[in-house]
Amino acid sequence: MRAVLRFVDYKTIRDPLGEVTYQARCVSGNDEECGAESMVLGGDEAVNDWMVEHTAQTGHERFKRTFEDYALVEPKS
Repeated sequence: MRAVLRFVDYKTIRDPLGEVTYQARCVSGNDEECGAESMVLGGDEAVNDWMVEHTAQTGHERFKRTFEDYALVEPKS
């Protein structure tokens, strides 16, 4: 008996039904990081607004931004 192997290439795409979320954490400070964090927000503009407001209040200018999304893995056409 002979086996026939078929290799399939896959691609990863953003799931259009999944929500993308953003968050930022302030990593500014003299001796220690500030550590202030935004809420999990539903858009990059909202997280940018939070960072601008935090900078205006504190003078802190350095942030770590993160985002999460959902992905789909599909066979390439």
